Amino acid sequence: MDVGLNASAAAEEIAAAGWEPSPVVLVAVFTVVAVGMSYPHLSKAHGSIPGDSGDALLMVWIMRSVQIGLLHGWHALWDAPIFHPALGTLAYSDTLFPVALVDWPLRTVFGDAVAFNVLYLGSWVLSSWCVYRLARRYVSMWGAAFVSALAYTYATMRLGQQEHFQLVVGGALVPLAVLALLRLLDKPTIARGLLLAVAFWAVTLTASYYGAMLTVAIVIVAIGRLWRKPRAELRPYLRAFGFAAVAVVVIVGPFIARYLSLQQDPNFRRAFDPTAAAHATDYLAASPSNPLLRHVPIIGHYSIPQRSTENRLFPGTVASLFGIVGVIAVWRDHRQQGWRHRRRRELVLIGTAGAALAVLAFGDWTTIAHHRIWLPFAVVRYVVPGFTNIREVARLALGAELALVLFAAVGLEIVMRHIGKQRGPYLATAAALFVLVESVTPIRLVHVPTSRDDGGIDTALRRLPRGVVLELPIQSNAHPLPWAYIETPRQLLALGDGHPRVNGYSGFQPADFYRTTTLLNQIPNPGAVAAARHLGVRYLVLRTRLPGTVSPTTMTPELTTNGVGQYTNQTAQHILAALPPTDITHIQTLPGGYLIQLK
Repeated sequence: MDVGLNASAAAEEIAAAGWEPSPVVLVAVFTVVAVGMSYPHLSKAHGSIPGDSGDALLMVWIMRSVQIGLLHGWHALWDAPIFHPALGTLAYSDTLFPVALVDWPLRTVFGDAVAFNVLYLGSWVLSSWCVYRLARRYVSMWGAAFVSALAYTYATMRLGQQEHFQLVVGGALVPLAVLALLRLLDKPTIARGLLLAVAFWAVTLTASYYGAMLTVAIVIVAIGRLWRKPRAELRPYLRAFGFAAVAVVVIVGPFIARYLSLQQDPNFRRAFDPTAAAHATDYLAASPSNPLLRHVPIIGHYSIPQRSTENRLFPGTVASLFGIVGVIAVWRDHRQQGWRHRRRRELVLIGTAGAALAVLAFGDWTTIAHHRIWLPFAVVRYVVPGFTNIREVARLALGAELALVLFAAVGLEIVMRHIGKQRGPYLATAAALFVLVESVTPIRLVHVPTSRDDGGIDTALRRLPRGVVLELPIQSNAHPLPWAYIETPRQLLALGDGHPRVNGYSGFQPADFYRTTTLLNQIPNPGAVAAARHLGVRYLVLRTRLPGTVSPTTMTPELTTNGVGQYTNQTAQHILAALPPTDITHIQTLPGGYLIQLK
């Protein structure tokens, strides 16, 4: 059965398909859907962003740190003002370098929150548009491509990650990079090679997990497309890919070298964590708050609140059903006509890449019937540079989701043709609405703290000469949630005063940081004071109030416990009274705590 993937036949069908919305109309519709699905509270966009007080605010801090560091040179860029005296601390997480460059002018004009929300909403729109254009390579009915775009953009594994800004943006850039790859394979030119290199750079530096995923896809699709070409026809492709490779080395190489050098330290390597890998039941897990799926027996059973965000990989009912139809149709077409149709072969290669990534998403091994089965990632982790540090391997399943929705577009188009031109658009409309309903996920917002939320501490520090600051109580990854929700707002506000901090929150922490923080929390004990002096601490802050509004609010009682995120005023005064007067130059009492200048 011919599913319309022949290039010339597809062009004729597109011409005969009738009306199609203009790009402006489609982008407008995608924008309305993005607001409704990912940020329905536009009235709060001037001060709040999607996410919580941990990773969401960390993304704001990273972009601000990149912008500040760039003004002082390459080395200053990496030495972000956290975890003093450690160096290269920006490399403890993804740099979001390309996104920070776009955020810079927006933040200058509109402020942190509005700039963040513009990029956040724009990423959902970009995701829909790029997948739509991808699907149009394989279907002639725009309605089928439209449904495919929504199925990818608002899949559980994407909308469920709305609190991880780098994954939202990176997930939108992946189909853009795939489009750049396919355009290069259509017509190999130096310009298209450069476009692919820039797209790869943007994905890799925004979300390194997706950069690794994209590498696998590029290798499989490119080799598959060029495998049977005569040697004479390969030259322009080799020239274009060679130029792209050189461009990647030039613009991505210095960043990758920084990360690889960091991973030489065993403290910055991550072993395989089976809880962060994909499991078969993860593909039946959706959001526990979804008003529709939580009532479906099997899916509701696996969509429990205790399951982590990384392990909610339900691909969507529409994507699954029509994806199966598309796979069967393409396979039957291949059995009858072979590899003569370039677009069909291209889609099969994308499907192959998706299947490979689905296997890699299971990590080093999986358990079947109480037997440990070793998987390819166990080898890839130690052989391929850049894969060593991957912990949340379940994120690689996004490549399988992208392949599935493209097959779903083919399957939906087949059914639409089968039921006729009159009823086909109604099916596409119903499928699009069902995709949105089954994808609904509550959106949590967090207020971006400003100087007004800091109880006067950052304002007071701005007036003082540069020096190392220690804020107490201090947390480490020994207590992951308090660490994230306490330290991240502090370090974001600290960018305003410009002083380096002993405190910090990121994807990693320096070696012995837990032991150091445990000791520093014992101030005013003499040994703890000596440790602070050894670190060069000049300013000691005793927090008696959390900076800004903590999100999620369920954590507030724990964070406000004495000695966790703040001190009671009585405890703070006890610490002050116990500090040797000869060590203190000045004490300032502020609404947010006490600022102590040490000699």
